[in-house]
Amino acid sequence: MERHRILAAIALVVSSVLAEGQKLAVRVHPEKPTSPLGEAVFVLVELTNVSSSIVEFADDGQCTQSFKPLFFFKRRIRDNLYGCAGGGTAGSCAGSFVELKPSEKLSHRYLLPDGLEPEDAGDFDYTLQTQIRFYASDGSHEVIDQQEVSETFTIHAVKASQSRIEADYVALVADLQSRDAMQYWLAVSAITEHPQPFLEPVILKLSHEPQTMGISVTGLQKLGTDRAKQRMGELTGSTYKESLRQRATTGLAELGDTAYCQVMLQLMNLRQGYTSEIAARGAGLLCGEKAIPKLASLLREPKNFPSYEIAYALGNTGSRTAVPILIELLGDADVRRAASEALYTLTHRQSNSDDPAAERQNWVSWWALQGKTAQIFDPTECPLMY
Repeated sequence: MERHRILAAIALVVSSVLAEGQKLAVRVHPEKPTSPLGEAVFVLVELTNVSSSIVEFADDGQCTQSFKPLFFFKRRIRDNLYGCAGGGTAGSCAGSFVELKPSEKLSHRYLLPDGLEPEDAGDFDYTLQTQIRFYASDGSHEVIDQQEVSETFTIHAVKASQSRIEADYVALVADLQSRDAMQYWLAVSAITEHPQPFLEPVILKLSHEPQTMGISVTGLQKLGTDRAKQRMGELTGSTYKESLRQRATTGLAELGDTAYCQVMLQLMNLRQGYTSEIAARGAGLLCGEKAIPKLASLLREPKNFPSYEIAYALGNTGSRTAVPILIELLGDADVRRAASEALYTLTHRQSNSDDPAAERQNWVSWWALQGKTAQIFDPTECPLMY
């Protein structure tokens, strides 16, 4: 059976009272012997002090940003407001110091990051690699020793019946009532990152609770049901915080439902912070050709609406009409990059010139020759990225 490998580099910074002869034993294994496809996958990491003295280290909690694929890994395709140039997110995590006495154990439950869980039945191998650093006990924080850790574990992914999946989620739903913060937020993350149709009422409830409104958007977007989209539309309203409105606007647009074209146009016309700029990209995506007159008119108001956002929005339209507008924008130094990336989204063509004037002329000449026949693409047709 083909095996797939992923590197999971989870940062552990360890401080020792006495570094000499001290060591942590690390054991990593999945929480369940088998993992049904489509479910959240939990992994247990156990640290045991096998030395003769107390070990103090910075506990990373449930931080898992460093999981990285080592095998042939195709990104999942979805509508993307950032066009074929793509976009990304970054994050960090911090921990608190804990002590382990000799033979004492610390166990953490990790949620395998969204997008790295198995999509097919089979055995999937993962490797946890980290470096444990030991520090002097005199307060100088001088690194005096270190321990390399490499532990491999296997996820056995299986197809499962709906009844089993529903039964598996009972405990996670119950954890939403937990007073343990880590247990509660792991349940929230698992439910919103791996929503099942029967969890729609649970996720809708989370979307009404102040502390989980933001993270609920992930679940609503992945559900993609009519009620979920309706709720996301509600969360774009001006009575909500700007950060929440941005997430809801992005999620709703990326679902690609053209029925929400007017919502995007209305949000764009409000010109209320970055939400309106996201809505412009969403209007391009959901309204297509119909959005171009309004987007073009906004180019005449650069002080009121950033022209580079309009360029990206034009790139999302999948319309031939947008190409000559974008070519003209290549002459504006403040918009050139956005226009170039938008043109790539529409045509899958790139200019090799580093000179702005030469790049623009290259596009002008190409469009004059092939403008009527060149294939035009939309953001759902981006070249595969690995």
